[in-house]
Amino acid sequence: MLGQNSIHSFVDQHRLSLKLKPILVGELHLVKRLNKPAYIFRSGLFIPVINEGTTPSRDIISTLIKNSFHEVFVFDEDLTDIKKNLETALIKITRSLSVGDPIENGTKDIKLLSLNLAGLYRNPHNDELLMLQFQSSQNLSKFLMENKRLQPQFYESLNSENFHFTLAQPMLSSLMLLSFLQSIHLFHEKEMENLFLTSYLKDIGISMIPDNKYDLKTMSERDVVMFSSHADYSYDLLEGRVPLSKNYLTIVRNHHFLNHKIKDLALKRKSNKENDTILGIESTLVAVFDIIVAMTSRRPFRSERSMYQTLEVIKKIMADDYPQEFRALVVFLKQFYRN
Repeated sequence: MLGQNSIHSFVDQHRLSLKLKPILVGELHLVKRLNKPAYIFRSGLFIPVINEGTTPSRDIISTLIKNSFHEVFVFDEDLTDIKKNLETALIKITRSLSVGDPIENGTKDIKLLSLNLAGLYRNPHNDELLMLQFQSSQNLSKFLMENKRLQPQFYESLNSENFHFTLAQPMLSSLMLLSFLQSIHLFHEKEMENLFLTSYLKDIGISMIPDNKYDLKTMSERDVVMFSSHADYSYDLLEGRVPLSKNYLTIVRNHHFLNHKIKDLALKRKSNKENDTILGIESTLVAVFDIIVAMTSRRPFRSERSMYQTLEVIKKIMADDYPQEFRALVVFLKQFYRN
């Protein structure tokens, strides 16, 4: 049972707060043996949930997830081991993606990449971590294009992991985007690879926003402004550090431009034409798939929308400028979910 041996001493709680570091629950899968106990934080207290010297079982990890604990807290030495194990596992699977069962390899690589993204959020200025993400996701894009029929299965597998949306959203939207790009036959392979990478890395700027802000049930105007700034943060963090051209970095900076149109529609106001960003179909598609995944997923501050409701919104912000692509999108989504 969770939290059976609570620590109530104020002094002990204060000491723990100085020593413990948060990790995602999913990262516990990478623990071979805990050097010290792992804790959850509940009702203002750190509560031990896994004993030192043990390997976290699948049952305890599942129980934590079912009880809506996205994070656990560990000591530095365990955090170091977890980071090392995760990077080693990611490098290993990235180098052997095409060897063996493609379903098993792809599912594992996508999960490890998403978990490793948490480390990059914690340390976004670490060039080695960023390049590991870039090179691994670049290799994954090639693998996904070679295994197009498996893309819906990879999507569903990641979606069922119950990762925090800040980790799942980048990969889910990029997977669906890549699948759509292949289905319409308008882009060559290198363009599709770059758009996949652009879509996947576009949210790195959320690392500049305090973690607790992403679980707020209501947001102040100041919080909204902070959230909307993450695209600029992403641009600043990626510029000059990854081999993406200015055109793709511009997509990163403007990937929320359709969200402003949605807000205008919701408030029944006309768009400010002077502030409208004029971008091409590439930017539109990156933004559209980001919106589709976001709207059809639950957030702390709202419930998920149906695909029908989501497409009604997408139609209003996309169909006039790109009618053929919108029709292709509707057909694609029916097929994607059917598979």
